[in-house]
Amino acid sequence: MTEYAVGVIVGLATVLILALGIALIFWQRARHQAEYLQAFIDAEYDTLSSLVKNHPLATKLADICALVERQIPGCYASVLIADPQGRTLNAIAVKSLPTYYTDALQNIPIAVGEGACGSAAALREPVIITDTQQDPRFHDYRELITELNLNAAWSYPVFSPFDRRLLATFALYSVQSRDPTSEEERLITRSCDLVSLVIAQHQERYERLWSEQQTRSLFQQNPEAVFTLDLDGTITSANHASAKLVDMPLSEIAGQHYELFLMEDDKERAGQHFAAAKRGEPQHYTVRVVDSHGAMKRLEITNIPMIIDGEIVGVYGISKDITQQSEVEERLQILNRSVEASTNGIVICDARADDYPIIYTNPAFTAITGYTFAEVEGRNMRLLHGPETDPKTIDKIYLALEKQREIRCVIRNYRKTGEAFWNELFISPVSDSSGVITHFVGLHNDISERVEREAELAYNAAHDVLTGLPNRTSLERFLQQAMSADTDQRIYVLFIDLDGFKPVNDSLGHEWGDQVLVETAARIRRVVPAADMLARFGGDEFVAVIQTATDDETVVQLAQTILQQFERPFCNGDAEVSLSAAVGIASSAIAVNKPVELVQYADVAMYEAKRRGSNTYQWFTPDLEADSQHQLMLRSQLQEAIQKHQFRVFYQPIVSPDKTVVAVEALVRWLHPERGWMAPNDFIPLAERTGQIVPIGTWVLEQVCRDMPQLRAVGVPHISVNFSPMQFYRDDFIETVTGYVEQYGIAPGELTAEITENVLLRDANHAIRMMNELRKLGLAIALDDFGTGFTSLSYLNMIPAQKLKLDREFVHQIHQNPRNGAITRGILAIAAELDITVIAEGVESPAELDYLQSYGCNYLQGYLFCEPLALTDLLVWLDHK
Repeated sequence: MTEYAVGVIVGLATVLILALGIALIFWQRARHQAEYLQAFIDAEYDTLSSLVKNHPLATKLADICALVERQIPGCYASVLIADPQGRTLNAIAVKSLPTYYTDALQNIPIAVGEGACGSAAALREPVIITDTQQDPRFHDYRELITELNLNAAWSYPVFSPFDRRLLATFALYSVQSRDPTSEEERLITRSCDLVSLVIAQHQERYERLWSEQQTRSLFQQNPEAVFTLDLDGTITSANHASAKLVDMPLSEIAGQHYELFLMEDDKERAGQHFAAAKRGEPQHYTVRVVDSHGAMKRLEITNIPMIIDGEIVGVYGISKDITQQSEVEERLQILNRSVEASTNGIVICDARADDYPIIYTNPAFTAITGYTFAEVEGRNMRLLHGPETDPKTIDKIYLALEKQREIRCVIRNYRKTGEAFWNELFISPVSDSSGVITHFVGLHNDISERVEREAELAYNAAHDVLTGLPNRTSLERFLQQAMSADTDQRIYVLFIDLDGFKPVNDSLGHEWGDQVLVETAARIRRVVPAADMLARFGGDEFVAVIQTATDDETVVQLAQTILQQFERPFCNGDAEVSLSAAVGIASSAIAVNKPVELVQYADVAMYEAKRRGSNTYQWFTPDLEADSQHQLMLRSQLQEAIQKHQFRVFYQPIVSPDKTVVAVEALVRWLHPERGWMAPNDFIPLAERTGQIVPIGTWVLEQVCRDMPQLRAVGVPHISVNFSPMQFYRDDFIETVTGYVEQYGIAPGELTAEITENVLLRDANHAIRMMNELRKLGLAIALDDFGTGFTSLSYLNMIPAQKLKLDREFVHQIHQNPRNGAITRGILAIAAELDITVIAEGVESPAELDYLQSYGCNYLQGYLFCEPLALTDLLVWLDHK
């Protein structure tokens, strides 16, 4: 073989060997790339698989870091999470770097200059640092990056996919000082999006779990009873507090209708609230439930519609046991109202604060001091102090506050107006449940009047405050001294009592009455010798002790002079009031055991003067004392008469001008077991004074109702019954009359209630109400003794009276008495205008009858026609009429 051929063969062999080597190299490289690609695919699959599984957030983010590190060799990835306030970054996922690197990247401030990540988060844009060793932003991290050979840093901010909220930073650290390639930038950007989705998914899941656990805890751990209802009102679930509330197992509560637990009276109202909740309206109300032991509890219920996908599917319920709270609130309300209504000024100060500031005052405090709460709130009580406030008392108060003990004192304080007043003050500390003093309560009383009176006690102990006259104590002392004097001088006692004062006092007011008493005292004082005593004994009673008179005639003249003092009327503006008086006289010529007995004897004589017509005087005699004893005995017998039914009802006819009987008046008589028939004037005034008139009047009313059928049968359509003022004002008056009217079937119009004008004088409004109540029962109203009282004309246009009874005082000899005739004609004219029937009482002569008929008097009554008769006698009289 030639050398050329050999060379060719060698050359071909060399080329073939070279080709085979090249082919081997390419095969090995392709195999390596295939293995790398398969590993990358496996890693990407593992990463994506981790994302969809319930792995911790750090694990998911670390898998993303590992995936990126595989695709960009020589780089280390990290994720730093932003705190909720967006102030710092904390490393959460660092795949390939040591743990101390992760520890170093905690609480990185989000600020420009804080490495790549802090700067990127602050600027909200990527920060690419090619050479970390030279970049000043890594000054604080130089040692760390040098140790780990991290020469480049590329950090990208990660935002929420929903609202551009900063979530984290995603950073790669390269061992080479370089910038990322465009392909690497795209990979990093996609990785940021993946990190954003993972963090957002984690936060959403966390929030959902937190919300579910919160809701579950709110339901199960709630100390209040919480339950759910379906739209039919059936309980679908309940917590343990619900079971405890009704004392039933949860298994027995579920499936029950809520009405099972409610009080019957609350079911309808609860149903209305439940229906409103089903309409989407939250409800708040209270109900009462009964637990398994029958104990009633008061609950505060809240119903909230349960809405899912916009549709109401049920109702939430929350029950709070307010039984004890309601009781406490009620007690607190009572306490609060009591404090507010207290007449004592009440102040509460805070004992825990400096200077004990005021935190509460009641209205009485304002009334006493003039300061409103707004004006004193937060201030110290020293605002009440003034120039005359005693410093020593102030020191005592503050010492007690410092020692936290109560104190009672009287101090001169000042009102807002600057007016001084005497302040009775009681301060008491108030402690909390642990015994710590928290407040001071001060009770204030304005005792200025009492303190000022103390300066006048010596005077007031001996004098009447209103009139300035000596009082009863001074009277007795003066009389004792006068009677003890070793002299033959006779002592006289005059007991003076006003007539008609009580109606004036009741109708015109106590101020008017006081003025009358003051003027009466002045008038009598002017005529009683200065050396003698005039005292106010009490009410409208005055007593004069005369030791300057030389004989009885002088005393009589003095008594007459005293009576003359009442001839002038008492005036108040345009109003005038005329009063009279009665004077009783007793002298030391009568033997007494005690000087004060002279006053008692004069009192007895005064009542005798009143009995004889008043406006006169009367000497005391032993006979009057016997009469006084007689009155006491008669009172006892009167009570016995009530118990033994010794009274009888007599009837006197009331006739028309043609003498037809139109009605009868019921009159009470007393059949005394020893004295026989007693006239009303002998016992009715006593019964009025003692209150015994009430049972007597009630008995008369019932007897009249009993007699009504017999009188009705003989053509008597109406019966008049007298009611006493005392009887008229009893609380059970209307109830008593109603009972008899209903019990005996009294028809409307068959009974007439006769009342005197004195009923009006006590309380006109009450009297008119009572008359209207009687009218509703079917009774007519007749005003008895009309014209003799004090205020009849002033009330005639208001009272519901259908009849007036003209008093016999005006009827007697009316044809011969021009004044009585004028008054009668005036009354008849007024009554005719007001359409009121007039009945004349005490008609005893044809001349009186003719006079009354001539002026149109409607009806008449008197002995001219018939005297009062017992029922049986009246029936006979009617039969023969």
